[in-house]
Amino acid sequence: MRTLAVIALAGLMWPFAAGAQTCPPRPQETVRAAEAIDGDTLRLEDGRIVRLVSVLAPKAEPGARADAARRLADTARSALAEAVVGRDLGLAITGQKQDRHGRFLAHAFVDSDPDRWLQRDIVAKGLAWAYALEDNYRCVGSLLDAEAGARAARVGLWATDLGAIADGGRPRQLSGRTGRFAIVEGRVLSVGERPRRTYLNFGTNWSEDFTVYVDRGDCARFDTADIALKGLAGRRVRVRGWILDDRGPAIHMTNPEQLEIVDAR
Repeated sequence: MRTLAVIALAGLMWPFAAGAQTCPPRPQETVRAAEAIDGDTLRLEDGRIVRLVSVLAPKAEPGARADAARRLADTARSALAEAVVGRDLGLAITGQKQDRHGRFLAHAFVDSDPDRWLQRDIVAKGLAWAYALEDNYRCVGSLLDAEAGARAARVGLWATDLGAIADGGRPRQLSGRTGRFAIVEGRVLSVGERPRRTYLNFGTNWSEDFTVYVDRGDCARFDTADIALKGLAGRRVRVRGWILDDRGPAIHMTNPEQLEIVDAR
């Protein structure tokens, strides 16, 4: 059984406050795509760069997975180009409008058709992971459903080592993954509450084992989603995010869309 939550925080949703519960969101602007830069980034005919928010396509990477990563990165870019280049796209902004690189962060719809949600399509084909950021997490629950279908069907990245879900009880599986996106599953052995953070501990050696932490200012989001972080002790969960080095591999969890409870109680 999976627990997911979508939080409506109107103050973060400009300009998507009206009808904020609608997923997928409604297109707000029509543009034309000129180029697929990679599997999740587009150049528009007006020169703007659009980063498809809430999805992460494979990128080239070093190491044992380099060949698979390169092939999938090429496949994802080609598939995106075939779907959108020279066509109209509807864009919807649902959170932060631009990233630090000046790229526009948007959901995209082929021919401005709400039923042709580009993010959902590429995730369903196994050409991207779903992910959530602190200020851009709208509709991630729907993308996780599409991802689950692709994983079950073993298509795209899920048919390769890139689709391997790391074991939270074996931190060595995350060795060398610092700064990279990962999905990690395991049993929470204990929950530590500190003045500044709450820690989900997946081992007993806190200087080496995998840990997930939530800053105090983000805990209210979990409360709103009826997820008691302290009550996760003993539960088997799946978390996603970028691996940090915090006296052992760690993920900073800012919102409930990064968390799935995968055991039944």
